[in-house]
Amino acid sequence: MRRSATVAVALAALTAIGCGPGPAPNTQQREQAAAHEIAVHIGHRPPLPKDIIDAAISSGQVDLSVSPSCRNVGTEPADRTIGRYLAGFLAELSKPQGVSWIETGVESGKSPEGAAIWSCRMLIRHVDGDDRWGWGVRFDVRQSDGLVMPASFTCIGGG
Repeated sequence: MRRSATVAVALAALTAIGCGPGPAPNTQQREQAAAHEIAVHIGHRPPLPKDIIDAAISSGQVDLSVSPSCRNVGTEPADRTIGRYLAGFLAELSKPQGVSWIETGVESGKSPEGAAIWSCRMLIRHVDGDDRWGWGVRFDVRQSDGLVMPASFTCIGGG
């Protein structure tokens, strides 16, 4: 009897901390878990250009699988994260040719759930004669608390 009580207590403890079986997480729960893992907050509301760049860098571990728009967008086939994707294009700026810059922007909007957000974008731009490109990311920031929404990342640009 003592052994079965110990097993029951152990199972109850594992279930309480999330190790036991349970319902599959819904989209909102997955986004909350992703936000908790990364938990990037912007410094100013609305975001300033420095905040947008900082948020993109700080969210570097977001996997490129977050959006179909990020499929095969890196500068190398092994690129798997937002950080590696952006780092590849930033590394291209180390070549002293042409004109290069970072473009940022922010617009107020609503999330699909109706929450107030800022839609932020960061593009790495380069022009050298006919060689013209701009690659970057778009992501949302909740206006209520300044939290960057990792699941909102999309890859934008072309060249």
